[in-house]
Amino acid sequence: MEVSRAGLIIRRILAYLLDAALVTALWFFLCALIDNLQYSEWALLITWCLYFPLSEYLLRGYTVGKALCGLQVINGIGQPPSLLQVLIRSATRPLEAAISPVTLLICCESSRFQRIGDRLARTYVIARKDLARLRDLTATVS
Repeated sequence: MEVSRAGLIIRRILAYLLDAALVTALWFFLCALIDNLQYSEWALLITWCLYFPLSEYLLRGYTVGKALCGLQVINGIGQPPSLLQVLIRSATRPLEAAISPVTLLICCESSRFQRIGDRLARTYVIARKDLARLRDLTATVS
């Protein structure tokens, strides 16, 4: 099964940008609820730190951005990531966002398109259609 490197990288970037836009919208909503600028930075931090792990764990490998881009996070056996794997991925995200050109280079150079968080958590981001094909192949072999 051949996966387009550029296509997957572009979809991952787009998914991340969609998720970042959603986090920003949630932050604006929280700021409107709080109605106190003193706490707005905390609201952003809390929203950012909770959105990714809660989404990926509760939605079984998806965030809104990943779902819209047809991507899913899986573990080494093709299942949704465990809570620990999601937490590891999420813990590295702020650092990787801060050094995004380096993260992009690492992801492009990886044979499995993994960022540092994926490597540490032993997870993969894969196109949903490729995952379905992979599951069909393993079902026929079994």
